[in-house]
Amino acid sequence: MAESVLEWYFDKFIANDSSKTEEVKADPAEELFLSLLPDELLTLEEDTESSTGPDIHSQNSIAVVELPIPTPVLPVIQEPETIPQIQNVISTVKLGCCLDLQSIACKVWNVEYKPKAYKSLVMRIREPRSTAIIYKSGSVVCTGAKSVEDSRRAARRFARIVQKLGLPVCFLKFKIQNMVASCKTFPISLELLSCHQRCSYEPELFSGLHYKVTPGITATIFSSGKIILLGAKKEAEVYEAFDAMYPVLRCCRRLTKP
Repeated sequence: MAESVLEWYFDKFIANDSSKTEEVKADPAEELFLSLLPDELLTLEEDTESSTGPDIHSQNSIAVVELPIPTPVLPVIQEPETIPQIQNVISTVKLGCCLDLQSIACKVWNVEYKPKAYKSLVMRIREPRSTAIIYKSGSVVCTGAKSVEDSRRAARRFARIVQKLGLPVCFLKFKIQNMVASCKTFPISLELLSCHQRCSYEPELFSGLHYKVTPGITATIFSSGKIILLGAKKEAEVYEAFDAMYPVLRCCRRLTKP
């Protein structure tokens, strides 16, 4: 009796569980379909299954990537480089003889001579572009050149033109008398700058301010920032005078509305 009960229990429960654990045989049609597929598709399928599978090493944690916080970039305001430019060089030279201005006016082109208005002769050339004021005594004032070299070359050309008329002309005592330079800077408060001891400002008479930079060199400054330097006899003196006055001008800079 006991053996029959054990056999019945074994056939009903244990035999059924062991049948469930048996491997399921694959379908022959499915094996045939997989055998016909190329190897690339089979490896792709395996890769996708492995990539989509759960990662046991991740420990269910999400990696947080810390991005750098961008710092605000402020615009850098750079002042344009301000360099005075030579606009006019005034020089003098002696020709060493007395001149007949009326005769020169009749024989030379580009000459203007009006003795009733002004007792000198005005002569102009194009290269280098300059103008000469010639006096009867033989003194010549050359203006309009942009550099010392151009002024000397222009003075020699004027002397050569007069020499071709048969006059005993010599090129003597060439000298730079004045240089005019200008530049444009930032707006300037002339009222504040007028408190400087070297400045003179009369807005009722003239809109510019006169600044005695160095002995012999004067700057005329306007509220717009335009500066005219007068009195220098060398280019180096122009730049030295501007460098000397520039710190004072920065202290008197006028702030403009945005």
